[in-house]
Amino acid sequence: MVKRTRRTGIVASLFIVLIAVSVMGGCTSLSAIQDINENPGHLMRGDPENTSRVVEYLEMVLADQENREVRAYNRRAFSTENKKTLFRYHNYFGFYHEGELEHTLVFTATPKGSEMKGNWMLDADSDIESLQMFLDGDNPWEVEEYVDKQGNATLHFENTVKKILDRIDAGYTFFGPASVRNLPWYHWLWVSLTPPPIVTMGTVLIMSINTDNCLSAVLETMQWK
Repeated sequence: MVKRTRRTGIVASLFIVLIAVSVMGGCTSLSAIQDINENPGHLMRGDPENTSRVVEYLEMVLADQENREVRAYNRRAFSTENKKTLFRYHNYFGFYHEGELEHTLVFTATPKGSEMKGNWMLDADSDIESLQMFLDGDNPWEVEEYVDKQGNATLHFENTVKKILDRIDAGYTFFGPASVRNLPWYHWLWVSLTPPPIVTMGTVLIMSINTDNCLSAVLETMQWK
């Protein structure tokens, strides 16, 4: 009886953590995943050729880096109506050539039934819309650039591109709570206090091996100069 109760507690705690992270994760939230599954406008996210197009583009810019920049952004997740909070936001890259936006790049969830479980994708509609509006001086998506300690927003181009290509070569798949790896220590603390401690958090971390969501895919590949 004691073992059964403990096992039930572990399963329940794991379920709570997974649901909490999924709900708070913005582009990985249950409502966002439902929209990707049901909205025909998101079918392109499941195109198995998306990642191949990304690799072709990244290899091209890696061979021709002159006058190119890459920056990383966060914004409201999935809709301008979805208020951005500490836990609810969306990440993507912007690639520039001679000062002009050339492409956005994101690691996205794919619709249910897709051949791919997660896809790197150029120019997702909401990314292009939000970034172009931000660059034009309008910002309903609350777009913000990631900056280093000196306030510089330009990433190390070659190292960032290589890091993304390494990620693609490793075949990371999509897992909503993957960005639990990137939580600050003080958020790890309250998550780990969900009984039973450590076991649940460790299980989620093990489940997240070789997986990403839109948040971790950027946070773990962006490289500063």
